[in-house]
Amino acid sequence: MSREKYTSALDQLKISENFNEETARKMKAVISEKKGITRYAMRTAIALASAAVIITAGAYAVSLSGITAQKPGITIAEVKLPETNGNVNARMRPLFVYQNRIYIRYSTEIASPDGYTVSEEDMQNLRGDYLGTTTGGIDEWSGDKDYINDFSSNIGEAEVYTVKGYDSKYRLMVYTPYEGGFGCEIYDSFGGLSMNSGDDYFDLLKLKGNVVSYQWESFDSWNNGGMQKVEQQADDALNKFVKALYSSTPVERSVDTLIDETNADGQKFLYLRTKDNLITPMRLLKDGYVYVDEIGFFQVDKADFDEFYGLLQ
Repeated sequence: MSREKYTSALDQLKISENFNEETARKMKAVISEKKGITRYAMRTAIALASAAVIITAGAYAVSLSGITAQKPGITIAEVKLPETNGNVNARMRPLFVYQNRIYIRYSTEIASPDGYTVSEEDMQNLRGDYLGTTTGGIDEWSGDKDYINDFSSNIGEAEVYTVKGYDSKYRLMVYTPYEGGFGCEIYDSFGGLSMNSGDDYFDLLKLKGNVVSYQWESFDSWNNGGMQKVEQQADDALNKFVKALYSSTPVERSVDTLIDETNADGQKFLYLRTKDNLITPMRLLKDGYVYVDEIGFFQVDKADFDEFYGLLQ
C-alpha cells in the first residue's frame, strides 16, 4: 500500500453521524488489502482517523502523522484550507481563530473530581488573561476567508483566555459560563512548530518536574472501552521516562505502525497528570515509540523506554 494511496483515502473521510461505519468501510478498502485484518486493527484505524488524522472535514485535515521532514529536524504541518464545499455534510472538531492561528480542541483534559465537572479552583488556577469572545461563523461550508477574523469559530459564543504557565502561541483556554456552572476546555495550536528533539514539544507541555501522578491502560482495555486504568503516584521511574521524552527524536512514521502493534502487549496508553491538574495522554508502542495525536511519533531511547514500559503491569 503506497503512502499516496493511504493519504488520498484519509483525505476523503468525513466526520458524520455514521462516522464509525463510514470510516470502517473506507479504511478497510485501503488498509485491509490483505485478508484477515483483526477487529482490533480496524478499531485502531477508526480511532486513529477520528483522533489524529481527521481534524475537520470541510475545514482542514492533517495528513498521516501531521509532520513534514526537514533538515535537521521536522516541522508540524501547517493548516491547509481547501476550497469551500457546500456539498460537505460533516461535523468539525471544535476550533477557533486567534492571531492568524487555528486553535483546536485536542486530547488534553482538565482533571475533574467527579469525572465530568472541572472544579472552580482548578479553573481559577489555570485561567489567565481575557483575550476575547468567539463569535461563531465557521462551519463545514467555510472557506479561507472565514479563517481571517480573530475569534471566528465553530463553537458559538465562548470566552477565550490565556492559560497560566503556558505559551499562548500554542495553548489557550475556552471558558463558557452558564447558569449554575461553567464549561472549561484547553485548545492547542501546534501548526508550524519545528522540532529537533522531544524537548521542543514536551517543554511546551511543562512535563519535566511537574507530573504528580499518572494512569496507564492496556491496549485491550482501551480498544474495548474498558476504562480499566491503573493510577500511580509519580516516582523515579516515571520521572526518568519523562526525561527520556525530552531527549527523544521526533520521527515521521506511517500510521500503519498503530495498526500493526495491536496484540495484547503491543501498545499501552499513558495519562500524565501535572500539578495544575491537566492530563496529557499519549500512546506507547512496544518497539520504543511514543505517539501523541497532535504531533505524531517520538523515538525514545530503547533502554529507558523498555525499563518504564516493563513496569506497566
